[in-house]
Amino acid sequence: MSSLFNIDRPTARPNYWNTYAGNIFLLLFCGGILLAARFFPIDRLPLGYCVFLHLTGIPCPTCGFTRACCAFTHGNWAVGIKNCPLALLLYLSTIAAFIYNAAIASAALFGLRIGRGTILQLLSKKMAVFAVFFFLLLMANWIYRLIMGFT
Repeated sequence: MSSLFNIDRPTARPNYWNTYAGNIFLLLFCGGILLAARFFPIDRLPLGYCVFLHLTGIPCPTCGFTRACCAFTHGNWAVGIKNCPLALLLYLSTIAAFIYNAAIASAALFGLRIGRGTILQLLSKKMAVFAVFFFLLLMANWIYRLIMGFT
């Protein structure tokens, strides 16, 4: 019994459609994001209409995430980190979610079940701490972008 992952072979024949229904969507979603970032032409990235920018005259807290993720995917790590440092965490989380859901779906084909250990179980208290921490990181990233003069 691991604190991160538990891998076992159930004695009864489980219904694998439950596993696929829960993980295939996230697998395809994360894979789609990574593929779109890879094949999106970063040099011709059109800036969309931002309501927050239009109303306040300053960029929103999420401005720069798409450009940074596209830069990471194209190997421009320095440009992506300079543009939006928090996007690196989001990009690496997307890769980790893709790998995790691919592993669960693949393991189900071989009759194995991968479960989250105690560290990865998302209890309400952990989720609240995570949400506050992410919000603070988002605000720090926004302040960084405003100080650097990025729009």
